[in-house]
Amino acid sequence: MWPSRSLTARPAIPDDRRALQTLARYEERVHAHLDWKPVEEWLGRQPFVVAERGSRLVGALACPPDLPDTAWIRFFGVVEGLAPETVWALLWPLARAGLTERGLRQAAALSLEAWTAPLYESAGFRQTHAVVVLSRPAGVAHPPAGPPVDVALRPAERSDLEAIAAADRAAFQPPWQLSAEMVHLAMAQAEYASVAERDGRVIGYQLATPGRNGVHLARLAVWPGWQGRGVGRALVGDLIAFCDRRGGREITVNTQHNNAASLAVYRRLGFQLTGTRFPVYQLDL
Repeated sequence: MWPSRSLTARPAIPDDRRALQTLARYEERVHAHLDWKPVEEWLGRQPFVVAERGSRLVGALACPPDLPDTAWIRFFGVVEGLAPETVWALLWPLARAGLTERGLRQAAALSLEAWTAPLYESAGFRQTHAVVVLSRPAGVAHPPAGPPVDVALRPAERSDLEAIAAADRAAFQPPWQLSAEMVHLAMAQAEYASVAERDGRVIGYQLATPGRNGVHLARLAVWPGWQGRGVGRALVGDLIAFCDRRGGREITVNTQHNNAASLAVYRRLGFQLTGTRFPVYQLDL
């Protein structure tokens, strides 16, 4: 292990792009948030700090906020031979100060790797809930899930982006909201997305991206006034029908472990918990 006194910290700069790509791609101790763009695309946004040994970039921490309420830990990584806790202790105070200066009220982190949890806990983060993963194998029969009366489903179009972003912001609370920018990026990566309409107004949408063995339901949002009325179930049913038309494909989805309504919808449509669970940590700044 390298001595901590040999390390220095500074803000990330555009010239760090290649070194960050190498760190993210080849090093073992890397946390990358379930994000819509790679770490190097956050360059130019702060807080984004790196650790150096001499002139070599050996660690990085990025937590630029997408919205003004909460900042996710979007990336943290260190090179082999360097203790993650050493780099975290160097970089997190700088990142936290940057968040505080920008008026952020909360930081959040998704512990996708077991080694990250002690880092978050050492900084005062507390586990508030967890994300669980569900799967629906190809070919599973499901009950009819047509939309409510006077609600129509159709494939999403580019002209729907603004309405989809508005529905997303209305449907979620921090830290789970996405900005219009992130919604646009998500739509660009979608394999299939559809909307629910009432009188020409988008009241909900689903967005699925390519998965390892099928597709992943990455986003499902319904305006609050329409929640609990079958719109979300109909949108998931529309995705299932899309997959069935292509010969049957597995569908995976993530949701909060304490979101009883969401879990009930997925179970009724043939989804089952996989046992995979990722703790969510939050810190009031």
